[in-house]
Amino acid sequence: MNFSIKTIFLLLFFVASNLVFADKIAGATKVKGMAEIMKAGNKDFKNLRPGSILDDGDKIRTGKSGFVAIIFIDDKSTLKIKENSEAVITGRRTTKDISKKINMDGGTIRASITKQNVDFVIQTPTSVASVKGTDFWMLVDELLGDQVIGIEGQVSLVNTETGQEVMVTTGMTGNSTPDGQIGLSETDVSSIPEDP
Repeated sequence: MNFSIKTIFLLLFFVASNLVFADKIAGATKVKGMAEIMKAGNKDFKNLRPGSILDDGDKIRTGKSGFVAIIFIDDKSTLKIKENSEAVITGRRTTKDISKKINMDGGTIRASITKQNVDFVIQTPTSVASVKGTDFWMLVDELLGDQVIGIEGQVSLVNTETGQEVMVTTGMTGNSTPDGQIGLSETDVSSIPEDP
């Protein structure tokens, strides 16, 4: 009888903790300059501070000289969001992983992604980048399109206009334009953004 009460208590605790933390997907580890967050369901931005917890659907915006580093709580993958960027961070939990999707309207991010058992997608108005485990930069410009610079591993870059795909690997750069063009070239080292 005593064993079953402990078992029921542990089961209830597990279910309750999953409900409490269900929307928590990441934390801000570093914040510099102008960096703001709009919590999911709100309409106003507030200053983002180091240690802030990010929920499913939170929007991050950086201004001139702004920078934010976030870490996902399930696998320690990181995103570095540079100045003049805007991104909505979403995540759907499975039993032990978080399926991640970043919606970017513009700006620059560096993604260092550990090997994934679930989806990790960055979507822009022009492209979709899907990764399983890699390190890359993504530069998003609403007028010029997207650029993915492969640092390590590989990234699938798909143009949403045409559905064409290129695999961006280490030392290569993929380009995807709003008019449907997609291409791959060797990375010009001078085009790699400075890592804060």
